[in-house]
Amino acid sequence: MLARIVPGATGFSPDQIPGLAMDRWQSFPIDDRNPSDVTIEFVEYCLSRVNGLLIIITSASLATGAGPFFIDGDQFTDFAMTYHDLIGEPLIDGDTTVVSPSTGRVIVVHHDGWIDTLQGHPQGQDV
Repeated sequence: MLARIVPGATGFSPDQIPGLAMDRWQSFPIDDRNPSDVTIEFVEYCLSRVNGLLIIITSASLATGAGPFFIDGDQFTDFAMTYHDLIGEPLIDGDTTVVSPSTGRVIVVHHDGWIDTLQGHPQGQDV
């Protein structure tokens, strides 16, 4: 799915998604912060940019074999706030990618404290 939205993407880590460049990244500190505060800030960032089906991939969800997660955008806030209970790690505890096929947007948090949003090719509602 990601390669249809962002041609050339070979995976969900930042180095596998073309179009992410250092001059595009915005600061998004995650280290030495309360994980709940980081999650709330991330949700606020995402809500105005993505909707519909969301595909969420985190470092922890891949490491535990629990992800990716497929959720409805209307449930994103609840999912984000309960993610720790599901996985045992904060939602933003490394690289995190949110793919919104209907908008064509891909939001990526880099584990070094950066965030970017790519505008790819929307895939419609029935992906």
